[in-house]
Amino acid sequence: MFERLGRRLAGSVLIWTLVLTCLALRSTTWLRLWLAYGHELTLQQARIPWPLYGVVVVVWTIVFLLLHPQRALFSSPLVETIGRLVAAVTLSVLIFAGILYFSFRDISRLQFLYFASIDLVLLLVFYTLVRMWLEFGKRHIQQRRTLIVGDTEEVEQLVRELERRPWVGIEVIGYTSDQPGGDTEVPCLGHIDETVRVVKEQAIDEVIFVTQQQEQIVRISMQLVHEPVMIHMVPRLLDLAFARTPIETLGRIPLISLRESALTEPQRALKRLFDIVGSLLLLILFSPLMLLIAIAIKLDSPGPVLFLQERIGEHGRRFKMIKFRTMYQDAEHRWQEVAQRNAHGQLIHKRENDPRITRVGLKLRRTSLDELPQLFNVLRGEMSLVGPRPEIPYIAQEEYEPWQWQRFRVPPGITGWWQVNGRSNKVMHLHTAEDLYYIQNYSFWLDLKILWMTLGAVLRRQGAF
Repeated sequence: MFERLGRRLAGSVLIWTLVLTCLALRSTTWLRLWLAYGHELTLQQARIPWPLYGVVVVVWTIVFLLLHPQRALFSSPLVETIGRLVAAVTLSVLIFAGILYFSFRDISRLQFLYFASIDLVLLLVFYTLVRMWLEFGKRHIQQRRTLIVGDTEEVEQLVRELERRPWVGIEVIGYTSDQPGGDTEVPCLGHIDETVRVVKEQAIDEVIFVTQQQEQIVRISMQLVHEPVMIHMVPRLLDLAFARTPIETLGRIPLISLRESALTEPQRALKRLFDIVGSLLLLILFSPLMLLIAIAIKLDSPGPVLFLQERIGEHGRRFKMIKFRTMYQDAEHRWQEVAQRNAHGQLIHKRENDPRITRVGLKLRRTSLDELPQLFNVLRGEMSLVGPRPEIPYIAQEEYEPWQWQRFRVPPGITGWWQVNGRSNKVMHLHTAEDLYYIQNYSFWLDLKILWMTLGAVLRRQGAF
């Protein structure tokens, strides 16, 4: 996770490096004509041939990937970064000069000097601004609160690596250990057996295990399954040899993520883009209908138009899901009236002929129009158009087996594989298999298929109540 983020940021810096370098080369045409030095040239003579822009992109890309000043920007002191940058620009310019000597020898020497100077100045300013932005972000942007679990020596090493990488957005709150009270830069917050308590009290977002006690890792990880935290571990040598999950590195430290998203970065980017475009278009399309529904709800019964309910989303994080209100105001306090248990003692909290539902609410549920405001959840990134439905916290806490929490490895959705294969005819937490099938077989085309099947299910009013 950490090194992937570093590579993405370094890749973005490299792209901007190439853009600025091409702009520097382009500016030499006008600079050569504007400054009254050397022989007078026409615009045609001063114009840089387009193939040279391709040469510059190739040369600068190769040299910067070899010397990688863009990566040093995120992991090394500023002086070292600037040194690498100057060396990379110098080597690139020298290679470019050799290429010009054997090809485009009619390029003005003044233009070449202008290009080298402008490119170096632009990149120095750009890299300095990026570094200032990183330092600003470290102090002002909200970071993920992290707890380290393990021995003092390993904790110290990990803290040093994290301090060298402020761009990962990690703030180490403290650590828990079998030998609390060691001399470290971060405070010891308790014994290793108190990890779950510390996670709750300190509102921890990330837990990193650096202990080699595998039994402790398994036990505490199972206790943390109900908490909205990401879990990582520093593996043993044997784990590295047989690990089947992707291994990241933080400096010289390998890390395995025990609770990682089921989506790859390209899949997540495509899904998020589709969610933003789709939710915006649907909100525009249905805005007149949503206004009429709001008026009908107000006329039908007292209370707010919208109903906000806490749900569990990706990685166990909680959020407020938005729906049109379909029940009377006191419905939340009357859930015992409809909550039942099946023959196996499992909770069923939803049924037909629910006495808490209003007249307008019944029609909205039959047509699934009460779900429309969740498009705002999608736009805010809390939900997706397609995915497992977000669960009610008390049901997840009381009824879920540890393996069922795997359904929270992707963003929750307005519709999903479970809904189009039975909807309310099936109780969500008793049919996790459908959600796990979706996660294991995820593709963008499966999302499109589910959306198409959802349209048919809504028109047939299948299982909606």
